[in-house]
Amino acid sequence: MKNKNLSFKKKITLSFFAIFLFFFFLEFISRIFISSTTKNFKAFYYGFNENIKIDINHLIKFKINLTDLRKLNLIVSEIKKNPSKSNDKKNIIWAFGGSTTKGNFCGSNASSWPKILSDKNKNMNVVNYGQNGIDSYVSLQILRNSGIKSTNLPQSIIWAHKFNEINVIYQGIKKDPNNILINSNKNEKRQLYFEILKIEKTIEKYSLFYKILKNVIITSNRKIIRNFTNKHINPSLTKEDFTFAAKNFEFNTREAIKLSKNLGIKNFYILSLPSLKNFEEKMKDKFFIHYYNSISNLIKKNDNVHFIDLSKKSIFLKEQNTLFCDETHKTLKANILVANFIDSFIQ
Repeated sequence: MKNKNLSFKKKITLSFFAIFLFFFFLEFISRIFISSTTKNFKAFYYGFNENIKIDINHLIKFKINLTDLRKLNLIVSEIKKNPSKSNDKKNIIWAFGGSTTKGNFCGSNASSWPKILSDKNKNMNVVNYGQNGIDSYVSLQILRNSGIKSTNLPQSIIWAHKFNEINVIYQGIKKDPNNILINSNKNEKRQLYFEILKIEKTIEKYSLFYKILKNVIITSNRKIIRNFTNKHINPSLTKEDFTFAAKNFEFNTREAIKLSKNLGIKNFYILSLPSLKNFEEKMKDKFFIHYYNSISNLIKKNDNVHFIDLSKKSIFLKEQNTLFCDETHKTLKANILVANFIDSFIQ
């Protein structure tokens, strides 16, 4: 009987050891993959060094970002000791946003409002960090890495995020990069769900394999749902979903404002770009009402934060046939108008 018990315990031990080796192998392969994609071996420190932050923005396109927050904190400390390092004598502007900021969407000659703004005023050097499809969370990553790498920090930042902020709730499948769900008082009352969330976030904090697996599951589910609904904005999205998206925007923007202050950047402009009238009406009560509430919260307690709202400019409604090539993207004429309005506001 004793031999049978020993044999059973041995099998259990070997099974656990085999499972451990299997997941260790998967974790090791995951870290090799992230290291090769980011070209940074600090991916192996993930989970062991709290300063190493890894964000998987688009796994298929290999858009994975690794940030060493320790480097950023050192630069912030140097600027606080020596404010002249913030380089506020040069009128440099960093522009952040999605495809409506990157520009050239309505044909190759559509240009972009950052380029036109820079060309219009020779005293301004506008650096365009806009990228297709990104939201404020990705721009926050870009701002952090630019703060680390740049020798010429800007005097001002223009934060033109609006249309892509519902990415976080795409097809009703939430991403929660800022742990808003786990920090919600509402979810704390749902004890079992809250505990599962905490465990899941802890695993993700230490395991790159799980982080990749989670990204694959979310992306796959979103594609499956999209095939059924055939709509970009899922009709099942609720007020709670859009409020959640606005809270993510608010969190990301608040972090960007805080970082810009720490880097000695004087002005932070939140820019609300215009869109077609029917799109404005469609999104007004769904998302924009929550978006504007978030902006109101952001500008209340920040003297250096200014709001430029171009969505209310009547010319974009009156002449929309010549200013837009789709719901949100602008022609050359529209980008010139946007640049002129921004220039007047800043001047």
